[in-house]
Amino acid sequence: MIDHKNQQGIALLMAILIVAMVAIISVHMITERQLQIYRTANLFFRDQANQYSLAVESWGLSVLYQDFKKQKKESKDTFTDSHQNLWNTALFDFEVDQVTLDGTIFDLQGRFNLNNLVKDGKVQSNWLNNYKRLLTTLDLPVSLAETLLDWLDTDEQPTGGFGAEDIYYIALEHPYRTANQKLNHLSELLLVKGYDKDVYNKLKSYVFVAPELTAVNINTTTDKVLQAMIPGLSAAHANSLLSQIETTPFSSVSVFVADPLIKDIKVQADQLGVSSNYFAVNSYVHIDKTKAAMQSIIKRSNSGSVRVLNRQGSILYEKIITENIVAQ
Repeated sequence: MIDHKNQQGIALLMAILIVAMVAIISVHMITERQLQIYRTANLFFRDQANQYSLAVESWGLSVLYQDFKKQKKESKDTFTDSHQNLWNTALFDFEVDQVTLDGTIFDLQGRFNLNNLVKDGKVQSNWLNNYKRLLTTLDLPVSLAETLLDWLDTDEQPTGGFGAEDIYYIALEHPYRTANQKLNHLSELLLVKGYDKDVYNKLKSYVFVAPELTAVNINTTTDKVLQAMIPGLSAAHANSLLSQIETTPFSSVSVFVADPLIKDIKVQADQLGVSSNYFAVNSYVHIDKTKAAMQSIIKRSNSGSVRVLNRQGSILYEKIITENIVAQ
């Protein structure tokens, strides 16, 4: 005899089970759909942010070109770059179609070009001495200059007692070889013996890399780099010079070396300049919940042409804000 009550109970349980399974599947499908929507939106906003970053880059290129035209019109032959130039400007909270843009332009040649240490495979002793002074000023070991030289030069002979060539790097747990060529990116320093993250973070505000030898622009430099370039220059005198530059930039290197604060110091005038070719444009874009940053390295030639050397989706070089410069 069939127990109808048991059959009804089983049918009810099956119905509940089916409803539960349908609910679970529905929730899963809705969740997946929402995730797909979020992913698509994020990709869309990311692509949109990249395009706006390129727009900020174009703004930077335009400003640098306009600065060149302005100088050419006013002086024709003499060009100077300082914080009083047209390019020393920024975009702050600039809104376009509910998108917020920020952008800064700044000179890189106020920094020490690490590739100046070696030219055509040969050590440049004057630049090496300057770099050692910079390391000393930053309370970093002078021996770091030896390992960097070995990374840049073309021979396999370790420099000094701390230098390192292939034989050192190949013996590491994760071996690699020395580059034996110019640095292409500042982060390559982290591959060089002795350059850990602490050293890198302490150094990166005062150095940069360019593919050619570059003079240090005295009108946009910092106190530490100025002390490195001028033997025996005190911190007080360096700050005095920077205070003077902020209001009255130097029109030429000859005027600079004749300044009363340094006229009795032997200065390598050919290592200094008052104009620049290398600049950075930093862009920051905020769309909805998406934030993006991009840095473009720009070269402006002496003829006024401007072009992007490279760009990356993060900020390597930051604009240096000089604070508490007091004339001594």
